[in-house]
Amino acid sequence: MTTTGTGTDAVVESYQRRAAFARAETAHLARPRLLRGLLPAVDHVAEIPCGAGHFLADYARSGLAVTLVDASAAMLAAATENAVHSGLSDEKTRRHLAYVQQSPDLVSVGLIVVPNAALNQLACQTALVELLTALRAAVAPGAGVLAQVTCVHPGGGVDTAGFYDPARQHGVWFADRWFHPEQAGGAVLRRRRQHRHGDRLQIQFDYRSPAGSSLHATAIELALFTAADLRNAFTTAGFGRVRFLPGQDGMSEVLAAAEAKP
Repeated sequence: MTTTGTGTDAVVESYQRRAAFARAETAHLARPRLLRGLLPAVDHVAEIPCGAGHFLADYARSGLAVTLVDASAAMLAAATENAVHSGLSDEKTRRHLAYVQQSPDLVSVGLIVVPNAALNQLACQTALVELLTALRAAVAPGAGVLAQVTCVHPGGGVDTAGFYDPARQHGVWFADRWFHPEQAGGAVLRRRRQHRHGDRLQIQFDYRSPAGSSLHATAIELALFTAADLRNAFTTAGFGRVRFLPGQDGMSEVLAAAEAKP
C-alpha cells in the first residue's frame, strides 16, 4: 500500500484553518439520494474522511453508531462538536485520527460514506485503486461503500457540485455564498474560481470578511473519473455489485459492497 507523503501531508495541513468554516460549508451539501434507504439496514456507519461531519443528523435520527475518520485534527475536532450538536452521544461516536490510506479496523461498520468528492481529491495523491483497497481491507465482507464523486460523462460534461459550476468562466473570481454568522463565527463571504486541465480540476477559495479583507485562501485539486474508471477501480479493489448513479444537479453516487476475500 502506498504510504502517505509530503503531498498528502500538505493537503491535510491546508484544512487546519479551513476547519473554522467547514461546518457552514457542509451544511449546504446535498445528501446522497441512496443514503436514506441504506441507513435502516445497518447499525454502524463510518464517514471517511469526515471533515466537519456531513450527514451526522441523518445518522442520529437512525440511532446508529458512528465512526469519524479524518487525518486533520482540526477537522476531527469540528466533527466531534458537530456530532454533539446533531444529537449523537459520546457512546455512539468513535473518532480516529488517520489517513484514508491507513484506515483503522472497521469490521463492525456496515456502511462507509465517502462524502463531497473526497475520492476525487485523495486520488491526486494516491491511486484510486489503492484508496479503495485500503477501505476494503478495513471492513468485513458485505459492508457497503457509498461515495459522492465528481464525474466526467459522455460528451465531456462534468458533474455540477457545491464547489464547481461548469457554466462559469474559468480563471475568474466570483462570489459563491455567505456563511451564517452562527455557523462561521461571523459573516464570511466565500469566493472561488475554477480551472480545468484535462482530467484535473482545481478550485481556489478565498474567505472574506464583510469589510472585504481575506481571512483565508486555499485551493483543492480533484482527479476526474468516468463511470467506467470507478467500476473498474472498485472491482479491482475487491468490491462487487457496483452501482453508479449519474449526477443530477450535483455529484454522482457510487455504491458498492465488499466481497469476500479469495
